[in-house]
Amino acid sequence: MTSKDVFLGILKKADGIAILSCTYGLNKTSAGDFINCFKYMLEGRLFQRAMSHSAMDYFLCNIAKDFPSSYLKNALDALIKHIEYWEAHYKTNAISMRKVESHYRKVFQAEETAELVQSKFENDVFKSLKLTRSERLKKIEEAPTKPRRIVVTTSIYQRNPYVVAERLTIADGSCEKCGQIAPFIRLKDSTPYLEVHHIKRLCDGGLDILENTTALCPNCHREMHFG
Repeated sequence: MTSKDVFLGILKKADGIAILSCTYGLNKTSAGDFINCFKYMLEGRLFQRAMSHSAMDYFLCNIAKDFPSSYLKNALDALIKHIEYWEAHYKTNAISMRKVESHYRKVFQAEETAELVQSKFENDVFKSLKLTRSERLKKIEEAPTKPRRIVVTTSIYQRNPYVVAERLTIADGSCEKCGQIAPFIRLKDSTPYLEVHHIKRLCDGGLDILENTTALCPNCHREMHFG
């Protein structure tokens, strides 16, 4: 998406305007406005430029797919500001736009729930470590033995298998951080077990390219995330 590439710095704004003008027949002013609207949405800022509900749906769909949930929240907050501005300024009801906002608000809430469940669990573990052993054992005794099942919705990034395969080939069976040989051999194919890590996370805008990856043993991989 051209507006995304401009926001991430992959394209210059002038180049993005040229692409939108040539590919979609937009005049340069409209193309610039679309790029600005996308930027304002990701930053949670009011945008006043009129957009169709189908264009807004396209923007939000790609934000939900390509960015962390915090950016989707910013975009929805910006859309509410836009709707309120539009309704007050033009004395109308933005029914179609509110339907789009409501749909993606549910998407955001579902994704946020998955994150909150994990965050709450990690926080509960931390608090449990502060208890005395007797207090902790008492809590274990009182707790149900069958865990409660929670259904959540989340999103993942579809990674490039060729990038992963090439990184593992380059590593040649040794962790690229600690230098140790892979801790074990995979039973299914007799290859050394290493995990491919993105140096800049995909959810933070990192690219799925060879230069943004490293092959790590499980210990070093966990250290990269939690150390």
